[in-house]
Amino acid sequence: MQKKKIYIIMILSLVIVAVLSACQTRISDSGYSLKSVGTNIDSNIYILDVTMLGDPISNKNMSGEGASRQYSDIYGYGNMRLWQDGKGLVSVHVNSINPNLSYIKPGMDIVLKTTDLKVMAINEGYRFEVKCRNDYEPVASLQDNEMTSARYDTYELDFCRMTDPEIQYEAAEQ
Repeated sequence: MQKKKIYIIMILSLVIVAVLSACQTRISDSGYSLKSVGTNIDSNIYILDVTMLGDPISNKNMSGEGASRQYSDIYGYGNMRLWQDGKGLVSVHVNSINPNLSYIKPGMDIVLKTTDLKVMAINEGYRFEVKCRNDYEPVASLQDNEMTSARYDTYELDFCRMTDPEIQYEAAEQ
């Protein structure tokens, strides 16, 4: 009788372990990365001297989102600005960056994510300074039981804000 009770308890224990194992959720970007991003957080503040690209004259309101676009013709240039959910996207030319960042170099044209609405009022050709964070964002959606690694890592300049309201017009080079 004693042996029978031990077998029943062991079988019930195995069934409980099996059931609990089956209920485990898969490892996903939003779950796993929240535990691991601490090593990827960059506490530096990057100061960029930039020149605005594009022309925001055609401002439109679409479902509460402000957008401005300049379309190119056969000779060439296109640009877009977008403001949505507290952040804006603007394309700029990087004149300088301090401290240095491996994926951003002076002379590059890049897209900034900004939380500063004043940036949307700056016209093409104006130079200004912003402070940004180097924001780590893993690529989303891992497969079942897939572990994240460096191949999922992406970085972007985010939370950019103007250091002061001063802007300077740079005459186009002839």
